[in-house]
Amino acid sequence: MASSPDGPGPLARFLTRQRPRLTQSLRMTAASLATFLLAESLGLPQAYWAVITALIVTQSSVGGSLKAALDRFLGSVLGACYGGAVAFALPHHGGASTVIALVVAVAPLTVAAAVSAGFRIAPITAIIVLLSTTGSTLGPLAFALDRILEIGLGCVIGLAVSLLVAPARAARAVTGQAASLARLLADQLAALARLDAEETPDVKALPPAVRRSLARLETLAGEAARERRSRLSAAPDPDPLLRTLTRLRHDLVLLRRAIAESDEDVLRVHLAQAWGQAANAAASRLQDLADALAAGHRPTGDGADLAAAIAGYRDAIDGMRRRQVTRTLSTDGVGRIFWLAFTLEQLRRNLDDLAERAADFAGPAGGGET
Repeated sequence: MASSPDGPGPLARFLTRQRPRLTQSLRMTAASLATFLLAESLGLPQAYWAVITALIVTQSSVGGSLKAALDRFLGSVLGACYGGAVAFALPHHGGASTVIALVVAVAPLTVAAAVSAGFRIAPITAIIVLLSTTGSTLGPLAFALDRILEIGLGCVIGLAVSLLVAPARAARAVTGQAASLARLLADQLAALARLDAEETPDVKALPPAVRRSLARLETLAGEAARERRSRLSAAPDPDPLLRTLTRLRHDLVLLRRAIAESDEDVLRVHLAQAWGQAANAAASRLQDLADALAAGHRPTGDGADLAAAIAGYRDAIDGMRRRQVTRTLSTDGVGRIFWLAFTLEQLRRNLDDLAERAADFAGPAGGGET
């Protein structure tokens, strides 16, 4: 593809940005076509159910496809078997008999769906088996068996395509998402370092963005763990990385609350410089760790600058005590400035832990797959 001497052209940049979406589109198209051709060759009466299942199962990662296939198949088997049994035990030809059969078939399955999201498809499958005109022609048991075969075929093809066509491992996405979350946390720290009297819209948007990013990381970590259990990935366990970033997010919540509730004059007059240096050092450390996670490299820093900056903040508090500034503060006011020091130290320890987690994912061991 042609590009200008200054770099890739607009089309090349667009294709690069959209590559994950285009790859997922390719996988879904391949899964639907392969499922349709195979279902037709096997003579399945309702091949479209297999095609729909293949599209649902073909997720953006192998771990996601594994979960979708398992949920879809187990839910369909439960719904088809139970719906077929109800249809066989309670003959219905419209009117009150159909209403009774529908209640008996759906009510228990909706309870199961409420307990476990994996059974959400079960009530739908039971309704199809119970009310479908095809089911009345073939008989409930034969129709239920066909339904299970169609769903099973779609699950197998969708999972096979996820494994064979440009496979995307959730383990790879975990580190990228972790890096994105770490950068958002670093931006929050940098904003807190400034002690702005009023937050800008961009700063106000950071906490919701962090929550969304953390939720996405939780989903990817679950998919990556599923890949590990299925022997489809040799990447490290993502749960320690998720727990560390969750603790870091909690640290920032505590810092933000302490700053919001503390005496503004004390912070801005007596501690602004020391606090700013400590918060900026933590933000820089977090940014370096984010870069290491994104690149799959071992972190290079050792956190010495952050430790020195935290020591400087404690020295500033000691200076306030020597000048007897703290005598003019309330007990809560004194507690908050010391609480900031405690939380900074906790943040430093969690950043050291994040460096270890980033090292776990660095190099061939971190990205290795089977």
